[in-house]
Amino acid sequence: MNSSRGGFTLVELLIAIVMMTLVGGVVFALLNSTQRVSTAQAERMMMQSSVRTGALVIPAELREIATSTAGQTDLMQIAADSVTYRAARGLGFTCGTITATQIKILNTSILPFSGLRAIAPGRDSLLLFVDGNPDSRTDDIWVRLPITSTATSTCGTQPAIAVNTPSFLALLPGGLLSTVIVGGPVRTEEVMRLKSYASGGQQWVGVASLSGGDAVQPILGPITAGGFSLTYLDGSGAVTAIRDSVRMIQLRLIGVTERRVARGGTTGANVILQDTLVTRVMLRNTPR
Repeated sequence: MNSSRGGFTLVELLIAIVMMTLVGGVVFALLNSTQRVSTAQAERMMMQSSVRTGALVIPAELREIATSTAGQTDLMQIAADSVTYRAARGLGFTCGTITATQIKILNTSILPFSGLRAIAPGRDSLLLFVDGNPDSRTDDIWVRLPITSTATSTCGTQPAIAVNTPSFLALLPGGLLSTVIVGGPVRTEEVMRLKSYASGGQQWVGVASLSGGDAVQPILGPITAGGFSLTYLDGSGAVTAIRDSVRMIQLRLIGVTERRVARGGTTGANVILQDTLVTRVMLRNTPR
């Protein structure tokens, strides 16, 4: 009696193995290509997001730096890779009785003290507007005062913030309190430094409050070595190294990916990608 047995011959098994190897190789190549593309796109998006964020955050901070034709400036130190400046942190208006050691700032719901945060004695200083002669603008000045303490207070029936300072009579024209007009503006500010620094084997852009004694905090990066550069320009657009003459600041950022990725997305050797952005910021009070 003849019997038949089902199964595969050796040749059929070899053919199946070869076909599975070919299909597996194609699938692996496709997955590897997809992964390279996804990784490259993700790294490129993070790099571009970092640079674009820097293009918004840094100019917004620098734009509040004040300058004037009289030589008053919030710039304290300028360098190609860093800038130290007095940053505006709050705005309000004086009220009540002003003494040689205390200024009250109106803080009502209609006209509140508007600030990034509460006034911090020691960290913040007070910029007081002194009008002098109300009929003339040539004698108007801003007097900078250290803040020793603050307290909740009132101006009549209106809520206010009492800001205590050392005596500032000697800083007023003629030593007269009458030169400080009640209802005039006051600003609070802190000393900040924006700079390039190295951390973790990479270069970053960071900011630190010098008056607050804070450590530098990263705001964007990584960047290339020399990927954060500042150029200072005067009113005519010429480069200047004179702090009081600065009217514009040109910012240049060169961001990089945190790791190497395929330049073309699917082929080629992995490289560090770069993205460059250049913008100019006009300082506050710059004559138009």
